[in-house]
Amino acid sequence: MNGNNICIILCHPDESRNVGSVCRAMANNDILDLRIVGKKEDYDENQVLTLAHAEPAVEIWKNVKFFGSLKDASQDCAVVAGTTRRRGKKRKDFLMFPEEFAENVSRIASSDESPSKIAMVFGNERTGLSDEELCDCTLGINIPSSENFGSLNLSHAVQVMCYTVFRKFSKYTEGYV
Repeated sequence: MNGNNICIILCHPDESRNVGSVCRAMANNDILDLRIVGKKEDYDENQVLTLAHAEPAVEIWKNVKFFGSLKDASQDCAVVAGTTRRRGKKRKDFLMFPEEFAENVSRIASSDESPSKIAMVFGNERTGLSDEELCDCTLGINIPSSENFGSLNLSHAVQVMCYTVFRKFSKYTEGYV
């Protein structure tokens, strides 16, 4: 598996600076395909670029694609994984941990030639993914965190997921336990 098989989809992010930090987190882990459900004019490019910091994170922002819906953004994806901190009957029946997700997708997207795109979907900073958005996902992922403060910053959640997947396909981590 490699980063070309992965895309990050942000559903209506509120904060331009978080989008820049997401670009940087993606670049740190060789994942370059960013898609946003929303409109480009809703984001302050200077704020995005300030936190994207440098190439290749700036290039991710320059190549971002905008969509009107999660379905449109994920139409070319074989797996659409929605992240959520909440559990409940309207949430996915089974939520994987990041490590379980990485293990499963490494079997699906095993080469550059693979047509199987994998989407990791993240919700709005304040509200997360809506029940409707989560229903558009094929599976759910939960990043465990403290019950005292369970909500991760958007860019931190993206970093955790990108890093976990990166560990499965990166030549830089071969030989490490």
